[in-house]
Amino acid sequence: MPRASASARRPVSAVLVSLLAVLGTLLLPAGTATAQPAAEECVPVAEGRYAGEFTTAGQTSCLELPTPQGARIAALTSRGGAGVRAAVQVVDADGTEQCAPVALASGTCALTGTAPFRATVRAADSTETGAYGVHFVRTDVPQPGCQALPAATFADDSAAVRMATGDDVFSHCLTIPADAHSPAELFRFRYAFPDDRDLFPDYTQRLIDTDGNGAECYTHPAPGQQLPFDVLSSCSLAPGKAYTLLLEGQNAPATHTVVRRDVTAAAKGCATSPATAIGAPAVQAASGENGTLRCHRVTTGAATDRLSIDARDTGDITHTLVMNTQGRVICRLVTHACDATGSTGYQVVTQAPEGWSLPESYRLDAWRTSTAAGLAAECPRAVAFTTGHGPLTGTLSEERTAACVVLPTVDGDRLTAHVTEPDGGTPLARHTLYGSQGQQRNHTSEYTADGQSLFVLSLPEGTERTAYRASLSCVNAPCGAEEPSVGTVTPGTAQAGTVATLTVTGTALSKSTTVRLTGGPAPLTATTVEVSEDARTLKATVDLRTAPAGSWYVSVLAYGKEYARGSLTVTPAASGHGTYKPVTPTRLMDTRSGLGVAQGKVGPGATVTLQVTGKAGIPAAGVTAVVLNVTATAPTSGSFVSVYPDGTTRTSASNLNFTAGQTIPNLVVVPVVNGKVAFYNRAGSVDLLADVAGYYTTDGTGSTYRPVTPTRLMDTRAGLGVPQAKIGPAGTVTLQVAGVSGIPAAGVTAVVLNVTATGPTATSFVSVYPDGTARTSASNLNFTTGKTIPNLVVVPVVNGRVSFYNHSGSVDLLADVAGYYTTDGTGSTYRPVTPTRLMDTRAGLGVPQAEVGPGGTVSLQVAGVSGIPAAGVTAVVLNVTATGPTSASFVSVYPDGTTRTSASNLNFTAGQTIPNLVVVPVVNGKVAFYNRAGSVDLLADVAGYYTS
Repeated sequence: MPRASASARRPVSAVLVSLLAVLGTLLLPAGTATAQPAAEECVPVAEGRYAGEFTTAGQTSCLELPTPQGARIAALTSRGGAGVRAAVQVVDADGTEQCAPVALASGTCALTGTAPFRATVRAADSTETGAYGVHFVRTDVPQPGCQALPAATFADDSAAVRMATGDDVFSHCLTIPADAHSPAELFRFRYAFPDDRDLFPDYTQRLIDTDGNGAECYTHPAPGQQLPFDVLSSCSLAPGKAYTLLLEGQNAPATHTVVRRDVTAAAKGCATSPATAIGAPAVQAASGENGTLRCHRVTTGAATDRLSIDARDTGDITHTLVMNTQGRVICRLVTHACDATGSTGYQVVTQAPEGWSLPESYRLDAWRTSTAAGLAAECPRAVAFTTGHGPLTGTLSEERTAACVVLPTVDGDRLTAHVTEPDGGTPLARHTLYGSQGQQRNHTSEYTADGQSLFVLSLPEGTERTAYRASLSCVNAPCGAEEPSVGTVTPGTAQAGTVATLTVTGTALSKSTTVRLTGGPAPLTATTVEVSEDARTLKATVDLRTAPAGSWYVSVLAYGKEYARGSLTVTPAASGHGTYKPVTPTRLMDTRSGLGVAQGKVGPGATVTLQVTGKAGIPAAGVTAVVLNVTATAPTSGSFVSVYPDGTTRTSASNLNFTAGQTIPNLVVVPVVNGKVAFYNRAGSVDLLADVAGYYTTDGTGSTYRPVTPTRLMDTRAGLGVPQAKIGPAGTVTLQVAGVSGIPAAGVTAVVLNVTATGPTATSFVSVYPDGTARTSASNLNFTTGKTIPNLVVVPVVNGRVSFYNHSGSVDLLADVAGYYTTDGTGSTYRPVTPTRLMDTRAGLGVPQAEVGPGGTVSLQVAGVSGIPAAGVTAVVLNVTATGPTSASFVSVYPDGTTRTSASNLNFTAGQTIPNLVVVPVVNGKVAFYNRAGSVDLLADVAGYYTS
């Protein structure tokens, strides 16, 4: 049973004297005859409490006991507080000591000598005088003077026994009848700090049966709790035996409470619930007051089932004590998951100990990680685990508390796990690896398998929802039972000037498997982009854009071995004019700081000229057009900005339209004539920023464009593509684009997205950049509180995903795909034209003169107009401006003759002027403009077109 550490705050000299007196007694062996006062000097006493007094220093009192031969007794004394601390020795009529002091204190002192028996009492500190007390308790039979300790239930604390000390009371005894306890009991002891705060608490309790045997007890300490004022102790009690509980404390005002409860399968007050599949909703329970015990009985179908039992709360505070059906402790008082097996039921006792922060409630997970049939049946089975598995992505919540996968590992395979929150938030999902029998093996990142493995991602403490991205790697690749092999490599021919996709067959293939081409001016190494789930098919891309035509030898390198696999015939390249090359988004111009141009706002009717070739990865020659994200900020009046090729005559086309004080971005595709582009401001003064996204080249090294049906890929308001939530300050969300909505899984260099920011809570900007790369200072959308702003974005694709970063406040984002750039040579090439206005509903240019009404559509002829060919056009690039809207609305631009989708291009509020670049497919030579609500004037300026 637990005992508090004694550290009384008395003078050092007094403590030493007391210790020497006790030590002298302890050194006397049991049965030693000692000098005793004459029998007639002894005072007869009854069993129970006796109060005496030392009137002189060194005095010894003799007390004659009524206890018969063969009995067992305890002599309890005060451990501090008022009065003198006493030292007791029991001898028989012949003066023979009956037991060691420790047995006398614990209640196991057997009186084997000749009656009558006498207790000699001395002051522990021989210099002290004053009142003292001794409490004599027989323990071989239940004592009428000891209060019964009834059994409590987990639903009711009324059976708790409360005992007070002070006023010469320093000890208590309680009895547990032989027929009133179970084989396994949980005791809870609570001790109040004495009123005298200079008195350090000192107390102990002991539980013994009538045969003199102490109960087998284990005290469950609360981690970090310096003083055990609230103690749980698990005890095994012998059937058919009565017990006495002895409490020895201090003669100081304080309260002591004890309660006992059955913790076997018959425990009363336990709420019963079955074990669940991994990830099922948890059982929720209120914590109650600090120290309150709750009990849950978790049942399962067979003793061979293995369970993971865990209590979660907001601060990882709730402690869990788990017993099996017989009441045997499976897991001590812990805050982590308990790995339980060998029983069909478990009593789970929870508590937030005294002194700990109290959660309002907690959730209890009881997952079945394995049965006799194997690891959790609900978890998907990975087909292969050659070098790793994943990424696993998703969101955990109280409806889906965990995700899992069974891995086909074998003995000796070493695994590492890596878990992140895709948006950069915390806390991270917890990851746990389980062995082939469902046993919990590891909460850390590395683990050695003993057969199949179970990987579980679970909801962490303190949150009800978190997104996750997790991957597992094989440290000693290849893992699993399959031996590596290489079969065929196809196709046998590919065109120069393209990026070809090669397919490799075999076994135990991985992303580290490499395809190499030799026989040309220099070896070419293919980039592995995809491995099938069963690790039997691999796809890799090889850059043939500068490779000469001819025959190339093919070999495959896997796990240090090279496999020769025939040849690849490279045929002559086709024309590569007007192909696109993305670059790392980089800021080229900022008039506020003098970056790229002179420092200062661009005034009314003024023009600034920016050098673009030879900068930020753009070559010095062969560039036909550049893609810039241009932002106007802090304008002093309403105006527009035109971006056009330096060295040419500016036309009436505009790229940004804004009002005083408005910050607005827009994507611009501007032809390059002499290596520079010009920026013209119509009225007032304005600061301009320009971030480069890419360029078009005539050297055949770029990508071609493939338009797709405009489709919404992301909407944070609805949870489309990403978790449903606004993006917070410095938050990031990542969107899968490769392999989605007509975009291929490989060979994509960039995607064209119309991104809309809506409902921002603060002035901020959004940057869209390739996932897996470092974000630069470039921005794509700049907005103020409450404004809805769209902008076209051409973003490179590195690993199949793109990321969206929000700087301040919270904002919802939408993303509609318009097309993608590909390396396979099957797309369209770009032809810039002189920026020209094709449509103005205010003047009747290109369409009838009238605002576009609610639900209205106008169609604009683009093929055969302003330098655009009459045939062979796959898409046009238009700068579209909405002005003078009568209500909040959106405009969708789509191929005429097709069904309009839910994608939008411009989103605006009443009275707002909004421009946006649009890349729209051309089907029948026309494009259509749809307005959702109110009436609005529309303008469209052409920048170029794509041709097959």
